[in-house]
Parts: sequence; structure tokens; C-alpha cells
Amino acid sequence: MVGKRRIAACRSVRSLSIHRTHQLISAALATLMICAAVAIAAEQPAGPEPEEEYGEFLARPAELASIPVNDIFKSIRLTAGAMSLGKKVYEKSCAACHGADLKGIPDQHTPDLTDDEWRFSGDDLASGGNVKFPSDVEWTVRYGIRSENPNARGLEADMLAFDPKYRTDDDTKEFGDKAFLTPDEIEDVVEYVLQISGRPADAARAARGDALFHDGSKGNCFDCHGVDGTGYDPIGSTNLTRPDLYLWGSDRASILESIVKGRRGFMPAFEDTLKPEEIKAVSVFVFSHARR
Repeated sequence: MVGKRRIAACRSVRSLSIHRTHQLISAALATLMICAAVAIAAEQPAGPEPEEEYGEFLARPAELASIPVNDIFKSIRLTAGAMSLGKKVYEKSCAACHGADLKGIPDQHTPDLTDDEWRFSGDDLASGGNVKFPSDVEWTVRYGIRSENPNARGLEADMLAFDPKYRTDDDTKEFGDKAFLTPDEIEDVVEYVLQISGRPADAARAARGDALFHDGSKGNCFDCHGVDGTGYDPIGSTNLTRPDLYLWGSDRASILESIVKGRRGFMPAFEDTLKPEEIKAVSVFVFSHARR
């Protein structure tokens, strides 16, 4: 009996081994077939994109036009439709400045749209503008930043040129043509900015720069950038404690140039360029990529 059981067990093991071998061979053949299909597909010219199947799970573009953008973002179906259309709009109208990956282009001084820092935005009353919504993005897309549209953002928060010869006509009318800081004092402020952003700085100069930064009659930098230098989202002032957010460079020379010459970023208004549903769709698309 023992011998028969041993023989039966051996046959069983052998049968399992053969079965396992067949499984491995089948899996290998399937993998080869998949690889071959991918290779053949890669050699074929790209055909037209398949048409979207609108209906139960995907809203038609025209449906988005009459719905508030914040309500679009509450609906799975509407959001899916907005994401589909928004991607196309972004690639056509936005990627050239903000990059295909939405992370901005340093040479063009455009912001990263995937981080958690949003300038020129914040209309939420309860949080004082700190909580962001798709409507904040929509406003910027629709009216632009320092565009000629009367609803454009950023007009109240130009980085003033501390050297009068670099001021715009509007800034000269508002602030005059006199220097508020001497060249040495400007360099002191630069050291303070380096210090609060965590970079090596001259301690003595940074201490003097601290006083100038918070002096309402001279540097007055805190008026836009905040007492702690973290900036104000609604007016678009830079958070100076995070050098990764400096759109014009965060090294000593770039900071000096920003103070001396001022900075005035620009974004066009798309109100007359894009359809209402396209503005809402791209706003949802961009908002969905932001880290919140």
C-alpha cells in the first residue's frame, strides 16, 4: 500500500509540474503577442481620435456653458466632460506659456499650476480667500493678469521699481519720482529676503534690511508681502519665504534686480478668445491638477 501511494504521489507531482510548465509557456506566448502588437501599433500612423461618447457618464461641451463652474466640479459627469474639453483647450491655449506638464516655464516666468500656492485668487469670505475654488481659476482665465480688461487681477500689486527711472507712468503718478531707499539700503533688504527664505545672508545687513522691510515710510515691503513675508494670495504678492515660488529668480542678483527694476507679470484675458464652456472646462482642468 505504501508503495502504491508513493507512486500515485509521484504521478501527481509530475502532473502538476507539466501543468505548471504549460501555464508558463502560455503566459510567455501571451506576453510575446502583446509586445508584438504594441510594436506594430507604434509603427502605424496615428489615426483620428475616437469620438467622445456623450450621455450618461460624459457631459457635452455645450452643457457646461450655463452651469456655474463650482457646480460643475461637484458632478462626476460634468467634471468628466470638463476634463475632456479642458485638456484640449489647455494644450491649444495655455501650454505654450505654462508648459505641457502645467509646471510653468522658468524662462517665461510663469507659475507652476500643480503646486499649492495660488496667486491672484481667493474670493472665499469664510477663509479670507485662503480656500480656493474653480471659480478663482475661471476669473483669472477670463480676465487675465494686468491685461487691459477692467476686471483683470494684479493691477493693485505691481512690484514697484525702487529706482525711479524704471517706474511705469502709472506708478510714477501714484508714488512719485523720488527714491525711497539708497542703493546700500536696497542691498540690505536683499540680505533680509535671503535670510527669511533660508539662504546664507550677511547677518548685520539682514538686520538693517529687516527694519527697512517693516518701515512704512521707507521700504514698506510688508504692506504687500506681509509682516512675515509670506505674501497675500488675493493681490498676488510673492511668498518670500519660499524661493521655489520666485518667478524671476531667487539668487542675490535676481532679487536685487526685482527691487531695483520692479516686476510686472502679464497674462492675457481669454474672455473674447474662448467660448464660455471652454473657459469653464479649462478652469476645471487646471484646478484639478493643483495640490490643495
